[in-house]
Amino acid sequence: MAVATSRRKSRWWDGDITQRYWMELVNVETWGSELIAPDTPRYDLMKDVCVGDVVLHWVGKNNPMRFKSGMYGASIVAGQLQPRAGDWDGKPANTIPLTGYTPLPKPYLLTDLRSNHQEDILGIRGVLEQTYRYAAGHTIYFPFQRHPTSGLKPNQGYLFKLPAELIKTIDGLLPDSDWGSCDAHLIAPPVGGQNGTRQRYAGFCADPVLKKAIEVHAVRQAITHYEAAGFSVEDVGAHRAYDLLATRGKEERHIEVKGSQGYVEKIILTRNEVTNANDYELTDLVVVAEIRWERSLDGSITTDDGTMSVYPDWRPSPENLKPLSYEYFLD
Repeated sequence: MAVATSRRKSRWWDGDITQRYWMELVNVETWGSELIAPDTPRYDLMKDVCVGDVVLHWVGKNNPMRFKSGMYGASIVAGQLQPRAGDWDGKPANTIPLTGYTPLPKPYLLTDLRSNHQEDILGIRGVLEQTYRYAAGHTIYFPFQRHPTSGLKPNQGYLFKLPAELIKTIDGLLPDSDWGSCDAHLIAPPVGGQNGTRQRYAGFCADPVLKKAIEVHAVRQAITHYEAAGFSVEDVGAHRAYDLLATRGKEERHIEVKGSQGYVEKIILTRNEVTNANDYELTDLVVVAEIRWERSLDGSITTDDGTMSVYPDWRPSPENLKPLSYEYFLD
């Protein structure tokens, strides 16, 4: 193993192209589309992630789905770090696009690792520490440690370097896929079933490139629908409180369009969007869900049609509106 240091932190993987594996520890409902972490020195390991690297997704024990702690799948890094492109609890966050999410046929649980590979894993850690001459104040970013009573457990943190030696030692830790190269286009993760849950909230996406591609496709699909019904359609979203102006003879409709890569039960509306829908009688809501997408290694994204639902003469029901934030004027 190559050994290097930078600002009191070990970069033992520098110069070794086989060391291309990472472990993300998540406690959320979805994963596999991006890495995201605050833009602070504590998370500067994000800057070491390279296009074509493999990220394994470990679900921690405090996840909202109450899944058992373990490895659930892997993704490929599809683009460079995007500085301050996301939001982490109100703080600017760096993001890295992922794609090609592949779930394990069966999650590799922490209990399995303890039973079958605890000493192997801790042995790999010991070799790293010995080679690096482990010293106080340094870290090797290893994902596991030994708990004095329970045994093997994940370290606290978000992103860890996963030694290739560990991948080779533990059969079944990666999906049964060809992770050897990234010459072909990279396919988006199947959001609807990537981890046993469905995305139910359209309107937030931390990846600005993907977000824009989804929005543009939803508008394009809505235009096709109304043109097929005999309307002339103009995209007015840049300067109006709605997205499309559709006219057919004397009939004039305002079209509000929402798009999502996943299944949708809720959408985000601005105050102006709600006001327009309430004030103008002929307003339609169009929701395009489960838009399929593909990202190439150059960062470009292509999209394909999703499932479209049209709500004609739409009025936002007050009982269905939930405030997400307030504007407060100081005295």
